[in-house]
Amino acid sequence: MSLDALLGGSVFAFLMIFVRLGSAFLIMPGFGEQFVSARIRLLFALAVSFLLLPILLPTMPPPPPSPADLTLLIIAEALIGIFLGTVTRMLMAALETAGMLIANQVGLAAAQAFNPAMSSPGNPISAILGVLALMLIFATDLHHLLLMAIVDSYSLFQPGQWLPIGDVAQHLTRVMADSFLIGMQLSAPFTVIGLLFYLGLGLISRLVPQIQVFFVGVPIQIIFGLILLGLSLTALMTFWLARFEGQLVNILQL
Repeated sequence: MSLDALLGGSVFAFLMIFVRLGSAFLIMPGFGEQFVSARIRLLFALAVSFLLLPILLPTMPPPPPSPADLTLLIIAEALIGIFLGTVTRMLMAALETAGMLIANQVGLAAAQAFNPAMSSPGNPISAILGVLALMLIFATDLHHLLLMAIVDSYSLFQPGQWLPIGDVAQHLTRVMADSFLIGMQLSAPFTVIGLLFYLGLGLISRLVPQIQVFFVGVPIQIIFGLILLGLSLTALMTFWLARFEGQLVNILQL
């Protein structure tokens, strides 16, 4: 049986759906991680595209008359998928920002650990937050919202149309600003406590110059910083999940 017969004569529509979904899955958290096999991602994108084909078939444009027009359509669909994946990946970057700021206050900024959520080396705090975020996305079924956002994008970005560059740039700028704000909000308690701690060390060094505040303060800073992180980790991740879900809901409401 040929592919065209298997898809009911809709190879072009299947290709268009697969390009958008595959591009989004390359970047989206959970689906586009480096530790996920490329073969698994490919098969998952093919399976989801096959399931969505009967639903999205009426929205597909007619096949283009020339290969050049087909290439332009594929590029346009790939850009839409990359845009959707980039928005969600920016929200994961908020944890990288928060982890960096928290590590500076805890005293672990110089430590290095691989962060699987960002697929890059970083500090241990960012790695812990990234792994927790990926686990919570699937534990709370937020990955369903990721899939719904891709499907609903067909009502916002009609197949065959190019992205509105101005609106997309404005939205990405807003999401980037929100991501940095979320990272600052997550690390705010540690920043305040760290400032008070350093003020206390400075006062002790002035009152008792004989004490080596660096050798005394760093172990205390690490111990109490980790205790504070353990006590506040649930609240931090709950706050991030709420903001992550809010951004996905905004995409769905568009």
